[in-house]
Amino acid sequence: MKTRIFYILLFISIIRLHAQSTNKGENSLGTWYAVTTSSKVSDKFSISGSLTNWNYKIVDNQHLLLAIIGLNYKVNNAVSFGIGYGYGSIDTSFEETGDPYLIENRTIEQISVKYKVYKFSLSHRFKLEQRFIEYETQYKFKNRIRYRFKSSFPINKRLSITFYDEIHYHLINGLDFHQNRAYAGLGVKINKNMNFQFGYARHSYKTKSFNRLSAQLNLKFDFRKAKI
Repeated sequence: MKTRIFYILLFISIIRLHAQSTNKGENSLGTWYAVTTSSKVSDKFSISGSLTNWNYKIVDNQHLLLAIIGLNYKVNNAVSFGIGYGYGSIDTSFEETGDPYLIENRTIEQISVKYKVYKFSLSHRFKLEQRFIEYETQYKFKNRIRYRFKSSFPINKRLSITFYDEIHYHLINGLDFHQNRAYAGLGVKINKNMNFQFGYARHSYKTKSFNRLSAQLNLKFDFRKAKI
């Protein structure tokens, strides 16, 4: 019971912290849509994919469209490693840079650790990204490090509550804050291979923050040969 109260208070505190931020982003409520896939090809290896779309408004004024594919290796039930590649187009007009449009190619390395405490499913993800960014008049290379803490708690067999917070730093003469993403939402298990997440996300940059409704469809596939 104490553990449950602790996490509820943690969720409320973080949401309030972001809501009270002095950052002033666009007033309109935006959206964050995503589809993710995880395909097992063996007991140890899987292929992951995702397509993400951010909008400054509900259905238009696109902020980001990003596709990622990755290869993952499961060390054991708790630890996994992954590498990946991403390609995206980004409109940063409302961010602090003021650059209207850019194209990004990125390579990715990550490690994930997951475990359970009581009924809570907890995970830590550390990610390194090498970002090759094409602006309208120049090219830039940036290294970025990300850390995400995620917690899920089942309400019943089909419903769950999920929270996570992920902070991003560029590695420029040390750690240079880039952005933070906080999320809280409801998960619905459709079947063992499909679930849907709906919630609220807060994207905070150095000078601006954005409120977004989030909708995400997660799909799982198993291409391992059936054991006879």
